[in-house]
Amino acid sequence: MTKPDEPKPYEKKKVIVACQGGGIHASFEVGVLSEILKDIQKQNRFELVGLSGTSAGALCTLMVWYGLAPKNTHPGSAPEAIDRLNRFWDTFAATRLPEKVLNLFAYSTFRAQEFETPILGLNAPIFSLNPCGAISQAVTAALPLLRVRRQYFDLDELLSDTCSEFADIDWPNLQTRLLVGATEVVNGIETVFDSDCNMPNQGGKHDTATVEVTQQWRERLPLSLDGVAASGTLPQFLQAKEIDGRYYWDGLYSLNPPIREFLAGVRKEHVPDEIWVVRINPQQSAHRPQSNSEIQDRENELMGNLSLNKELDFILKVNEWRLLPDAPAFTENYKHVTVRTIKMTQQTAAELRYSSKFDRSLPFMDQLRREGHAVAQDWLNRWPNVGSYPEDAAYWARRRVS
Repeated sequence: MTKPDEPKPYEKKKVIVACQGGGIHASFEVGVLSEILKDIQKQNRFELVGLSGTSAGALCTLMVWYGLAPKNTHPGSAPEAIDRLNRFWDTFAATRLPEKVLNLFAYSTFRAQEFETPILGLNAPIFSLNPCGAISQAVTAALPLLRVRRQYFDLDELLSDTCSEFADIDWPNLQTRLLVGATEVVNGIETVFDSDCNMPNQGGKHDTATVEVTQQWRERLPLSLDGVAASGTLPQFLQAKEIDGRYYWDGLYSLNPPIREFLAGVRKEHVPDEIWVVRINPQQSAHRPQSNSEIQDRENELMGNLSLNKELDFILKVNEWRLLPDAPAFTENYKHVTVRTIKMTQQTAAELRYSSKFDRSLPFMDQLRREGHAVAQDWLNRWPNVGSYPEDAAYWARRRVS
């Protein structure tokens, strides 16, 4: 029997797809998102009402959202979104010889840190430049002279080229919402750049019509290409992104990715039925980290999952509250939301390291992209008869490790 707040058998479920950040490991998400779009195009079994992303996940979801978004010149479509997503990721890769050399140097630098002497356990020294320093700025200025494409090292340039019709988006007819997570550095505010804030007149679709919404240490701002660039601003490489006199870093430090805005302040009929989380930071580790490199790798994974798990756990708690005997009024205002996980194979998750998040070689990126295709094809073939969070975030049952 269908529950009161569940879609009727003839209604399509409203689905949100949320993509974590994790550097080049987000190549996996390119394959997953491509298959989701193909399913929409061919079978039309569900309605993609929202996308969410942080850092590299924000780049992926932006391309999908932008491809689906209607422009004043033409309507968006799933095929356009697939094409834009994959062409963007190809452009992001190191393709010219100077770029391949630069990528090899950068990746090898991070990789060297993971090699330790067997006796002393010392890490190789890491050569790094202060992104605010004169040397770093001089190196950046010299890259075009070495035939390194500006789109390769300048995210603002890449986004501007790829989304050249951003100003021509037909906002009133936009059907898919996009949330992008970033971190305001000075005040420590969790920042969400939200396409709903760009709507000229929401007409009551959501109860979130104000352009800027700030609640304590969390805020919503209009979606912009600068906001997406801010979401991918790692302080090890780039100066903090300035937007309207405030400074932003990568969203990994606060929202990876943001989800709450799809539920909070939204009328019940517009709340999604399911949230699909594309997880590229594994929830579990194959063994107890012991070496310095294993500790660094696990620290990065845990940090990437911390904020996400808090938001997902609260969704589960609301689902539980709805089942309480004395909760009819609560049930009337809040609906059950199913959370599902799409993740890498256990073997791939175990083999990837922190350093490989910076490997922009096309063969490596294509390898992860192919796995994303394969995993998503299998997952979608079984949906909706697949698992749900938190069980499906695991590779194995929880266990004690000595």
